Amino acid sequence: MKDQLLLLTELQRHDARIQELEQMVKSFPTKLEAMNADLKRVESLLERERAQLSDTESWRKRQEEDMKTQEQRAIAAKQHSAAVKNAKEYMASERELQATRKNAADRGEEVSKLVGAVEQAKTSIEQHEADFLALKEHVASEQKQADEKIAELQKQIAEERKGREVAAGRVRPDVLKKYSAIRMKRGLALVPVKNGTCQGCNMNIPPQLFNMIQRGDSIELCGNCNRIIYWDKIMEGTGDGAPAEGGKK
Repeated sequence: MKDQLLLLTELQRHDARIQELEQMVKSFPTKLEAMNADLKRVESLLERERAQLSDTESWRKRQEEDMKTQEQRAIAAKQHSAAVKNAKEYMASERELQATRKNAADRGEEVSKLVGAVEQAKTSIEQHEADFLALKEHVASEQKQADEKIAELQKQIAEERKGREVAAGRVRPDVLKKYSAIRMKRGLALVPVKNGTCQGCNMNIPPQLFNMIQRGDSIELCGNCNRIIYWDKIMEGTGDGAPAEGGKK
């Protein structure tokens, strides 16, 4: 039965390696999803800035048009003031002229502020566009590297699966069935016993059971965690087929 235990340890090594490689493959999409989410967030902020700039430019144009209208009114008011014939009309004309000049000046000041705001917004957007393009290139580079690494990992997984198939094919069907059932429930199906303690649950096993696994004549389970257990020292000296120390029948 010792040969079956050896095959199970080999099988479990393949399973553990396959699981490790598959977890590595799964980690890449998670990382890339976070990076793409950041990219979309930056793009959304950039689009918002562009929309705000468009609104500001539209408002500036309306203020410029209003300023021109006030200027034209001021010219008309000045011309009207020059044509009046009495003091009352003159005073009314002057008030209109001062009001239109003030409105034109206010609009001019507002346009000046808006021009500055537009230029500042354009400079900010240009910088953010450059940052966005740099981030986009970085994400594309990370995606390419991830695709290459995933392909490499998939190749390693395929090789491990081949090795597992070979090992599984040498295990007795009843033993393989037991191993697979335990692995489905426990993840780790095969554990050593060191100094009388199961390394799967850290519980001491009964002396009689310990004596049985020292002999290595049968497949035994831990009474606490129901994993397949073996004496850690029984695997010593397996290279030349010699019996393990302390494991003579």
